[in-house]
Amino acid sequence: MRMEQKIKRRAALALCVTVFVVGGGCAQKPSVPNERQQSVRTEQQPSASSARMLIADKTVSSNVKVYKDAGGMVWIPLEETAEAMGLHIHNQGNKSFAIGNTDPAYTVNVNQAQALAGDKTVNLPQLPRVYQDKPYLTVQSMSALIGTRVNWNEPQSQIMISPVDDRSLPGTNGAIGLHHAGEGFAGQLRSLSVTSVDKDELIRYAKTFLGVPYDFGTGSYEDTKKFDCSSFVRHVYDHFGIDLPRTSRSQAQVGQTVDEDDLEPGDLMFFYTPGRYESNRIVGHVGMYAGDGQIIQTYGRPGVTISEFDDYWRKRFLHAKRIVD
Repeated sequence: MRMEQKIKRRAALALCVTVFVVGGGCAQKPSVPNERQQSVRTEQQPSASSARMLIADKTVSSNVKVYKDAGGMVWIPLEETAEAMGLHIHNQGNKSFAIGNTDPAYTVNVNQAQALAGDKTVNLPQLPRVYQDKPYLTVQSMSALIGTRVNWNEPQSQIMISPVDDRSLPGTNGAIGLHHAGEGFAGQLRSLSVTSVDKDELIRYAKTFLGVPYDFGTGSYEDTKKFDCSSFVRHVYDHFGIDLPRTSRSQAQVGQTVDEDDLEPGDLMFFYTPGRYESNRIVGHVGMYAGDGQIIQTYGRPGVTISEFDDYWRKRFLHAKRIVD
C-alpha cells in the first residue's frame, strides 16, 4: 500500500515538473497584455473630463466634455465649438458634418483627414473621431479647421479660442479682379472676358425663383429643385456665365468691396449672426441687393424671398462685393 502511494506521488511530481518546464508553472499567472494591446485598450477608453470653453477670454460654455487619449491629445466637440461661434451643426450622413448658418462654413468627415473651410481644403493633423455619437477634433485639428488659435489650458481645464473675424478674409479689404479671384479661386470665374452684366436683368432672373424651397447644403438646383443662400446666388450668376465659388465664405473673397451707401442691384451682401462675444464676425449668409433697399435671398421658409434691408439685417451686415461692373 505504501509502495503504491509513493508511486502515485512520484507520478504527480513528474507531471508538475513537466508542466512547469513546458507551460511556465503548475499554477500559471494570468497573461499580461503586451504594450500594443494596452495602447489599443487605452485608445478605446480615453479619459473624459469637463472643461470651460472661452472665446476672447469670455466663458461661453462651462461644462464641455473633453477627452484625452493615451498620447496626451485633447479632443474637443465640434458641436459645442460651433455653438460657441454662433453656428449650427448639421449631420449630413455618412459621418459627414457641416457647421454654418444658412450654408456650410466648415465641413468635416470623421473618416477623412481633409476638411473644408468654405470651398478651401484644410488638412487636419489628426483624423476626427466620434465619442458618444458626437464628432470630436483635437485642439490642433480644430485650430486648422476654423483658421484661428485654439489652445488647451491643462491646469484650468479651459479650451481657449481666438475670435474669427471674416472682415479680414482675403479680398474683403479691397478689389480682387476676375483674373485674381483670391487664394484657391483663380480660374474659377469661368467667363473671364465678362466685364458687365445687365444688373436689372440679373435681378429679374433671380425673381423667377421666388418661393423655391430652402435646404441647407443642398445639391445643384437641377437635381434638387432647392437652394441654400450661396447656391442660389451661384445659380443666378451662372446663368450669366459667371461661376462663383459654392459657399458664402468663399464668395466673400471675390469681387470688389463696396460700401453700404454705394450698393447696386446684383451686389452680393454678406451677413453674420451676432453671437455671445463682441468680435464674432463669421460670414454665415449671403444675399443679393435687389435695389430700392431690398435683398433677394433664401434662408428658410418660404424659400427664396425679398426682404427689406432694415435694422434687423443692418445689424448683421458685414460687407458687400461687386462681381461685375
